[in-house]
Amino acid sequence: MDLKKLNVFLTVADLGNFTKAGEILGYTQSGITQMMKALEQEAGIPLFIKSHHGVTLTDEGLSLIPSVRNLLCANESLNQEISFLKGAKRGMIKIASFTSCTIHWLPRIIYNFQKEYPGITFDIDEGNEQEIVDWLQSHKVDIGFTSFQKHQAYEFIPVYEDPMLAVMPTDHPFAGHSEVPIEWLENIPFIVSEYTHINEVHQLLKTHHVKPDIKYTMSNDFSILSMVEHGLGISILPELIIKDRNYKFVARPLAPHASRTLGIAVASYDELSPAAKIFTKYARDCLLN
Repeated sequence: MDLKKLNVFLTVADLGNFTKAGEILGYTQSGITQMMKALEQEAGIPLFIKSHHGVTLTDEGLSLIPSVRNLLCANESLNQEISFLKGAKRGMIKIASFTSCTIHWLPRIIYNFQKEYPGITFDIDEGNEQEIVDWLQSHKVDIGFTSFQKHQAYEFIPVYEDPMLAVMPTDHPFAGHSEVPIEWLENIPFIVSEYTHINEVHQLLKTHHVKPDIKYTMSNDFSILSMVEHGLGISILPELIIKDRNYKFVARPLAPHASRTLGIAVASYDELSPAAKIFTKYARDCLLN
């Protein structure tokens, strides 16, 4: 099958819209439509269900996604191997990252990396713990900057121990203490990120059998900070998230001490493309030195 059509297929599947896929890939909507009709004819099965809200994949289309991603990843890796053998060192690296890692780590690492490897480009997505795990396993991304989770199917290079802190309004009663025992959070108005079974805050509360009064559930850590600043509750956030933030809040260590281990995750280091292998080692050295 035509790899160009398969790449369009994945983009449409991710965006759920022919027009948006065309804008990103540089095709007209009619061009995208024609390519996808041709792909369905080649495959001999329906791939899309159209509606007024866009397109979704049929069950048959969904079942093809893992194989299509693997094929395109293998093709990218082959092209990189050839360019590296020629001395060109070109390629694309797909990265998934926590927002905090994107802000505090990636700009410096990529800036210095591209001085040495200007032909290597990056596609960066931000997500939570579960999304990054899923993207690594489905080969949607090559590398994840995330936290260590037990029993996950990836290889992990730890680089940073990130303390978990109680974050509260400046006039909160806990603000006068040097640390906050986690049991104090029982029944306290609380703001938390969306639940995933591997989210550190939810795990921490469960481990210590603490049930705060959850008032607000947010999808963005910086939105949590804003809610805290406006006196809507207390939260627990990693130190890296609040670093250099100009919010009006107080952060205190938890008792007992709690932290998350941040690092670099890959599905399989041996199966990484040449560019991704070089960048993984470069990022590790930058963060550990």
